[in-house]
Amino acid sequence: MKRLFLYLTIVAMPLLFAGCKKTDTSDLKSIMTTEANGAMSPTTVASSEISLAKDNKKPSVEAKKSITEQSQSFSKDKSEISYPKLTGSKDDTSLNTMISDNAKLGLSTFAKAPDSDVKIKYNIKNQSGKRMSIVYTGKSGDSNIIFTNNIDLESGKSIGLSDFADPLTIANYILSDDVVLENASNAQAAGFAEYKKTLSVDILKTLLEDADFPLIKENDVNEGFPKVFSYESGGDIFIAIPVSHELGDYVLVKYSPATK
Repeated sequence: MKRLFLYLTIVAMPLLFAGCKKTDTSDLKSIMTTEANGAMSPTTVASSEISLAKDNKKPSVEAKKSITEQSQSFSKDKSEISYPKLTGSKDDTSLNTMISDNAKLGLSTFAKAPDSDVKIKYNIKNQSGKRMSIVYTGKSGDSNIIFTNNIDLESGKSIGLSDFADPLTIANYILSDDVVLENASNAQAAGFAEYKKTLSVDILKTLLEDADFPLIKENDVNEGFPKVFSYESGGDIFIAIPVSHELGDYVLVKYSPATK
């Protein structure tokens, strides 16, 4: 009952997450049905090689291996998303199927209407030979979009924030006076400080537990598109928290485990 109450509270929260004010969160079944009826076609854009040791200050021997990235795109009506196709992992086929499915799901979430004009691009954040974060950013009209896909390269599966950080610890950090926002203006920082007063540790913890792909998690009360996304870069964890459109649609919280 407590988790249900928290979930109902979250749904009622006045969050505008990257243009979500114009669209409703959809579950996996409805999104995939939409995709099956839509006209999406893959297009190869470019290719490059990525070193998985790129963001490591002290890369291990294992992290020195590289994989090949080939950028592809999917379009639906006026909207488009680019995403990576990777080779060099243990199971390229299942890994790339997962990446493309999640990318298409993100596009469908933000571009429901036929006249939607959503443009989303990706950037890869590399951590080690075992993990990778794909960060998707873009626009839906004048609203900002962000979502991510954290990948365990050993299993070829998506992992969420709970798999590499403690949601309760980060929830307390976000509500503290020590929280650091990445590239935030003074107005955003001030607005977020006021907005935090409407949140509780329990609400934030629930949001963080539900963060990121996969959509369906153990003991999950929300199997729809997550409201919060995270990624790793340079040993730090970044969490995108939805805020009002006036504050930029989301703020990026920076958490540095090494200093906590």
